[in-house]
Order: sequence, then structure tokens, then C-alpha cells
Amino acid sequence: MNATRLFSQDAYPALSDPIHTKQIKKGALNLYLDPSYDVPQLHEFIDAIRSGDLSRVTQVDSSDYARVYRFELPGVAGNNTFYYKEFLFRSFGDRLSVILRKSRARRAWDGAQLLLANCFLTATPVCMGEERRLGIVKRSFMVTEAVGDAQSVDSFIKKNYPVATDQKSMLMKRKFLQHLGMTVGRMHHLGIFQGDLRPGNVLVQHGDPPTISLIDNERTRKYGKLPVRKRVKNLVQINLSLVPAITRSDRARFFSAYLEENPDLMGNKKKWQEMVLSKTRSRMMLKGWRYPSPNRTTD
Repeated sequence: MNATRLFSQDAYPALSDPIHTKQIKKGALNLYLDPSYDVPQLHEFIDAIRSGDLSRVTQVDSSDYARVYRFELPGVAGNNTFYYKEFLFRSFGDRLSVILRKSRARRAWDGAQLLLANCFLTATPVCMGEERRLGIVKRSFMVTEAVGDAQSVDSFIKKNYPVATDQKSMLMKRKFLQHLGMTVGRMHHLGIFQGDLRPGNVLVQHGDPPTISLIDNERTRKYGKLPVRKRVKNLVQINLSLVPAITRSDRARFFSAYLEENPDLMGNKKKWQEMVLSKTRSRMMLKGWRYPSPNRTTD
């Protein structure tokens, strides 16, 4: 097998596996559902949103190519909050592409299942739906359970480790960033590329260590050997943080922890670190952001 060829879908739970999903057909809609969430209330919310009845849901900010709604479903699971995400077509070419490839919702579902199968956390996938006409996907969506009491990694650091003024806070921040580096490192060691590892898609819950969940997995894939460009892309994405408390030394600590999970890269540690930080700096400059001052190398 080519070193960078994607693993087959058999490498993680398939939608057709009756142990993991239940398939329900409603006219043009094919719904793939975790059986533990198969309750009438969920179907009512899905049918209402699809028909345009948004009276019981709250729209959430999202990209131009998705619509996201939050709703409450008491008593269905430990967390009563759920998100419905409909994936919109980006262009006419994107609309045609579903003839040859999976829908965006299906890819997001598969990506979430891939992470869970490899012992990483994400928003629990509840169901995935595809509406087809003449065999072509016209609409697709996914419902997930909310990650309870979670914050984006940037918000978590801002709240819990503001610009450090005491030794305890500095040590806790360092410990967390090392934990984050090891999590991303283990994922890459297993050949997994997370499709969009920007800080907003890394959710953190309090704990010792804090719990890390990775969301927005439409482009998450597993490779036999992770391509260099995919590895670098993820590392640049997670480094696109503007939290004042994160110093250049902190970024170096994150990277050292990352390399502990990827010992084959240790021999070129300095090269890798300089490459990632250089690309991160370039991305920030293109966006008009200010990269952390060289003078702020320690905390």
C-alpha cells in the first residue's frame, strides 16, 4: 500500500454496522442513528428544522457554508444540549462532487467515528442524515451531543491561566500545554490528521488533566504514514493562538511534548520547530495578527 494512502473505511465503525447505527428511511431522507438516541423527541426536532420550523431552536454562529442550531432534549442523555449542523454546498462544483464522493455530513460522521475508535474525544455523534434525489445528495446534516461545560482552548487558557503572575499558575499552564502537545502528538503518531485543528475546534473541560475534545471533523483522516504537509498544517493551526499568556517558551514546551510522542522526529527537533513557528508567524502576518514578541520568551 502507498505510504500516504488513506486507510479503508473498515479501519473504523462503518455506518452500515448495526451495532453502531440504525438506518431509518423517511421518503428521500436516509437517517443513520445511534440507537441509544432513537426517541420521538429527537425525530420531532429534526423534522421541524428540516421543514423550516425554528421556533424551538437557537441558531449558532457558523461559517457561510453551514447552518448550526442548538436545542435542548431533556432526559435523553447525560447532557441535554444538542447541535444540528446542516452542511451547505460551497459551489456548483461542490454540489456535483457528491456524485463521486461522500457528502460533507457523512465525512464529518466518519471523522468523528475515527477519533472515537482511536480513543480520542469529540462531540458525541448522534445521527447523520442525507436527503437524496435521483441518488444524488441534495441536503446533508449531522446531530451531535454538546461537550458539556467545555471551552475553546484559547478561552480555557485565558480564564484559567491569565498572564501568569504566580508560580502555581505558571506550572499549571505548562502542565496543560504539555498535555495538549502529547495529545496532538499521539494523534499524529497514529497517522491521524484532524481536518481543522484551529483553537476554536479544540474544546477543553476541567479535570486533572483537563479533557480535550476535537470537533469539526469533516476532513479528519487516517493515513498509513502521515504526510509532512498534513503534520505541519495541524501544528500551524493549533499554534494560531493570540492568548497573551502563551509565550514563545510555551510554544516550545508544547512542541517538545509533541515530539515525545513522535520520537522519529527527535533527530530534527530544531528544524521541525523552526519550520512550524516560521509558518505560524507567516500565517499570522497574512491575517494582520501580531506574533508574540521575541522578548516574551519566558514566563
